[in-house]
Amino acid sequence: MTPVTPAPTPAPFHRAPPFALRRIGERWRWAAPVALALVAVLGALATIRRGELLFWDRAITDLCVSLRSAWIDHLALGISRLGSTPVVLAAGVVGALVAARRCRHVAAVMLLVVATRPPLEWLVKELVGRPRPAGARLVTGTGFSYPSGHVLAAAATWGFVPLIAGLYIHRRWLWWTISGLAWSLIALMAWSRVWLGVHWTTDVLASLLLSVVALAAAEVLIDRRHHADTPCHGSTRTTYEPRPTARRVATISPAATRRTIGA
Repeated sequence: MTPVTPAPTPAPFHRAPPFALRRIGERWRWAAPVALALVAVLGALATIRRGELLFWDRAITDLCVSLRSAWIDHLALGISRLGSTPVVLAAGVVGALVAARRCRHVAAVMLLVVATRPPLEWLVKELVGRPRPAGARLVTGTGFSYPSGHVLAAAATWGFVPLIAGLYIHRRWLWWTISGLAWSLIALMAWSRVWLGVHWTTDVLASLLLSVVALAAAEVLIDRRHHADTPCHGSTRTTYEPRPTARRVATISPAATRRTIGA
């Protein structure tokens, strides 16, 4: 009889998403060290004469102030609220719960990143001690300016959306749409903090670099946990890494053939 090949079942983009930040480090080993070195250099420059050596910051802030309008200001305020502490903590818990239904490794790493982000942010702020922009603020800001806590908080929560979406989504275009929205939100968060006059451009740039490195490291950690003998809860490795199976050929025994003819 003709060999029968079962139709392949599409797998979620959990183990092999269309794009992963860790692939940048795998392809260019120097990317993460260069990014961290740049953060360190910018932080060092920010400590000298209250950041006056970062001459572009003042010019960009002044430009944003001159271009302000009511509807853009409201948009920036709305985006900025998505990086506030109550929102990101709630989003982190909800995201971890949703992820845990399919993979406890994603949930555990997300909670780890959400929990360690505040103390690390505070440490860097204290080490650099850069004052925030003075005047023309649309929101209040507490503490030092470098790096931007809102951007780091947004990355620690919304940056995990592509990983969580990969646990459930089978369609490439839908994964790209959801992931693109999450990445755009983080980028817009950086813009909003400068627009609102509460951070310098260098602050948000450093936060974006730190976010990319941290999220890539989180992906590496999750991937290593998968390769260990600890599969996701309620699933096996083959759930997300389907391997080609041998074709199953239906056969009929001679005895069954004789019975069929006799009938």
